[in-house]
Amino acid sequence: MNTCPEQNFETAVPPAANERAAQTRWAELPVSRRLKFVRNFRHLLAAQSEALAMAAAEPACRPVAEKLVSEVLPLVDACRWLERRAARVLAARTCGVIDRPLWMLGLSFEVQRRPFGTVLVIGPGNYPLFLPAVHSLHALTAGNSVLLKPAPGTADVALAFARLTRLAGLDPTLLTILPDSVAAAQRAIACGVDKVIFTGSSESGREVLSRLARTNTPAVMELSGEDVVLVLADADAELVVKALKFGMRLNGGATCMAPRRIIVVESLAAVLAAGMSREDLSLPVEKVPNEETAVQRILARRFALGVSIFSRDISRARAIAQSIPSGFVLINDLIVPTADPRMPFGGVKASGFGVTRGDEGLLEMTHPHVVAVRRGKLRPHYDEPLAGDARLFSSYIAVTHGRGLRRLAALRSLFAAAIGRTKERKAGS
Repeated sequence: MNTCPEQNFETAVPPAANERAAQTRWAELPVSRRLKFVRNFRHLLAAQSEALAMAAAEPACRPVAEKLVSEVLPLVDACRWLERRAARVLAARTCGVIDRPLWMLGLSFEVQRRPFGTVLVIGPGNYPLFLPAVHSLHALTAGNSVLLKPAPGTADVALAFARLTRLAGLDPTLLTILPDSVAAAQRAIACGVDKVIFTGSSESGREVLSRLARTNTPAVMELSGEDVVLVLADADAELVVKALKFGMRLNGGATCMAPRRIIVVESLAAVLAAGMSREDLSLPVEKVPNEETAVQRILARRFALGVSIFSRDISRARAIAQSIPSGFVLINDLIVPTADPRMPFGGVKASGFGVTRGDEGLLEMTHPHVVAVRRGKLRPHYDEPLAGDARLFSSYIAVTHGRGLRRLAALRSLFAAAIGRTKERKAGS
């Protein structure tokens, strides 16, 4: 990657060759060695949790206690998840005899997970510590180096995070904090990165994608939510009101999965409206005659980051959840379950593509690298094609994938074709 002048963290960035060499050395370390840094970081974060929470709270003037539970707590748990799970997720997978097609005789495969190289993390303003830090730690654990572009006004949070990674033993070359301007991200993309993790609005996401398309650079896009709360006829209206109040209060409502619209089955609409009025909750409410209509209204929406369903009938709610294309469906809760470090998070439709966190999110920071080994001397595919090959191949396909008595006839044809091919080969030699 070509280093741009704007990519700095208190001091000048080392030359591009040094940067590439540092990432290569880091990627060659066993995952267990890379995870030592993650463990050290978790312990330091626990010791300095209030200071980091204060830094995260300052840009939007949020309570420190809120940032402790909404940013620091899920971040330390994400670190512990990496420590316990990352080595298994990133381990090479071997494929030998089991399920191997007969015509692959003598072959064995190893599927390795390789880091992309340099990952650009473009962080959001609503959770300036938790989201970019988790994305960065996943990328680093997978063996990448990271350029972190914080949201405007949140540079101090990113710098505090980076200083803690240095204290935890991370080579400073592996994590670079960019200026918090939009132009800084644009310059980084122009200089060349290997993957981008973007969290932000759908409109900004399209602008980023237009730049990445010029070089076919892959990306994970976590975009706008506009989440719907579906309230079924048997829902606990009091629980729904409490959930809505929490969702609108958390982080001042600046959460991608905060409730934006209520769809309620009309038999419960009056009770729900009374509860919302009592708590002075102002959200668009749409009444529908039944669950089927509610699902159709959700399906018609452009965004599909998350949906919450409230119902006493869990089985029915689960069945409805299966029919809703969305990154995350919550039953009888809002927002909080999405912070579980084990769970992948991402949207579909206009809410983006790709995921972060969980096994799937960690794998997003790598690409598969397959190594195939052929043993023995048998290489029939090197032979020149013969006249009877079509019959041989079609008979083989019928034997291995057909059914019933036709397979017996195909087996006889296969033997005849094989004998004929042998004679034809001898005649030509």
